[in-house]
Amino acid sequence: MRQVFYLVRKNLRRKPFRSWLMIGCMALACATLFLAAVLSRGIQDTLQTSRERFGADIVVVPAEARDEALSVLISGDPTTFYMPSSLEAKVRQTPGVGRTSAQVFLRSLDAACCVVQVALVGYDPERDFTIAPWVLRKTGGPQRDNQIIVGAKVISAVVGSPEKAIGQRLIFMGKPFTVATILEPTGLGTDYTVFLTLNVAYRLTWESPLYPVPVNKDEISAIMVRVEDGEDPAAVAGSIEAKNPEVAALTANLLTRFFSRELRTLVEILFLAGGVFSFLALALTGSLFALSVRQRLREIGLFRAMGARRKVVFQLIVLEAVCIAGAGGLLGVLAGFCAAYFSRDRITEMIGNMYIWPGGQSLFAVALLILLAALAAGILGGLYPACRVSGLDPYEAIRKGE
Repeated sequence: MRQVFYLVRKNLRRKPFRSWLMIGCMALACATLFLAAVLSRGIQDTLQTSRERFGADIVVVPAEARDEALSVLISGDPTTFYMPSSLEAKVRQTPGVGRTSAQVFLRSLDAACCVVQVALVGYDPERDFTIAPWVLRKTGGPQRDNQIIVGAKVISAVVGSPEKAIGQRLIFMGKPFTVATILEPTGLGTDYTVFLTLNVAYRLTWESPLYPVPVNKDEISAIMVRVEDGEDPAAVAGSIEAKNPEVAALTANLLTRFFSRELRTLVEILFLAGGVFSFLALALTGSLFALSVRQRLREIGLFRAMGARRKVVFQLIVLEAVCIAGAGGLLGVLAGFCAAYFSRDRITEMIGNMYIWPGGQSLFAVALLILLAALAAGILGGLYPACRVSGLDPYEAIRKGE
């Protein structure tokens, strides 16, 4: 086998331009497929993480504010809309509803951390089951009135790593607050949201002379709902809307599906491009490899006449194809990884705050899968010329080579 490897290396070095052209074609296809697979895996992780960290199964909002609610819940766009707080009791009485918690949405007027308005959300630390459990785990106690909980991407552009923001004082609506902790990324609007206690949120609108219209304590923006075990959130949401026509009930699955469409479209385009590149790469590589084998028929015939067995010739051709595909696959995976790593901020900016990059294990799994696919393509690409050429008699191979 060492002699076979030696001959393969010699053959590849003899025509470096053709060898690198075949390797480059395979690398381009693998790099594109790697990026598409990484984005696809990231979407799956984003959807799963978003469902787990969102905390609520259903969000109830005013029916006329459905689109605005989707905007703030998905993208964190600052917006305001209100409905009577008495609706929470009605929603809680709906069969299948386990727990409810009210939130009020505000739009910040100024913030030392940001050059644009920030979405502010007031919640009840005693009854909340979306943010409060996270605060208890991280700080060991409930959120105080002079503290804020900050989304993962609210101030990362200013202070760098989120850990540096903890303990800093930020000003909202003229009032100073201390950052108690930073939420983990969710892929939803929570990443761009600042959370206050409910009482403080109401008080800010009363005490700030610049806030357009103060919010009364009998007004809320959303009702977070957790359904009872075994209940279908979609069915419960339908019951809530049927009994309360003035509201819209948005399920967590609906929210994740809503923003996943745009991400999946991007991935489909990348997979399509990767498929086209792969087809062209395989076609070009196969043609060049077949031409290379055909040009060496006389050498192969002489090799056979000197005593080389058909098995050795077969191994020589297949191994050469595998080396080309393997080198192309490895370079493609490395190129795709470098493109993803050095362009991740740009890609995330283009996609939006909805995307969470996959972890190291996922990247390794994708890289291994792409590399194995490249090796499989090399084996398949080398089988036909290997079977055809190794089956020729030495004299016939020499005659055809001439």
